[in-house]
Amino acid sequence: AVLWKRAAPLGPMPNEDIDVRNLDTLEKYRSFTPYFRLAEKENRKPHWWKTYYQHTNPPPEPQTDISLPHKKVSRAKEIRERKAILRENRRNTEMERAARLRTVLIPLEDVRAEWERTSGPFHKQRVAERCGVFRDLFKGATFTPWVALRVQYSQENEHIVPVYYGNMVTPSEASSPPAVSYEADKGSLWTLLLTNPDGHLRDADSEYLHWLV
Repeated sequence: AVLWKRAAPLGPMPNEDIDVRNLDTLEKYRSFTPYFRLAEKENRKPHWWKTYYQHTNPPPEPQTDISLPHKKVSRAKEIRERKAILRENRRNTEMERAARLRTVLIPLEDVRAEWERTSGPFHKQRVAERCGVFRDLFKGATFTPWVALRVQYSQENEHIVPVYYGNMVTPSEASSPPAVSYEADKGSLWTLLLTNPDGHLRDADSEYLHWLV
């Protein structure tokens, strides 16, 4: 047998101020809009109890950011640059005509370069968090990949095997040294290493360092 005693609530219970014996006297919402506004206002207030979402989604534990230093760009400056590009595009009659006739060609290389410069690092970080990479390999630490690495393995038939975010590269394809490229300031010094954090055969807390340059 299990003895259980109900404790007194730590504060007012939801809707305890409503007289349920006379519901006809309550104010009617008459539409969804006023109810939604009141619900949003009540949701922003602090409460002593936990909702179902708070029970099933506890706040994440604080993580240590081990990212490389990154210069933050002013949000106002970004908005000004985007508005300038929009104004220039609106004044471009040839672009407007091509867009209307559906013959405009989008420079995908420029789009990818802009993505890697702005949203790409955050997208890659979220993918790694979703797949549990930081949780399983870095013991709670996280980082934002500010530097975009382009890794390619050359093959005998003059083809290349690129390394993406999760694709499979076989040992035979990775038998030769890869070609690694990245953008860096002139005269800066960098260290490149190829490691396997979760591939040690004997010690789970150790890793194999394949090469270091």
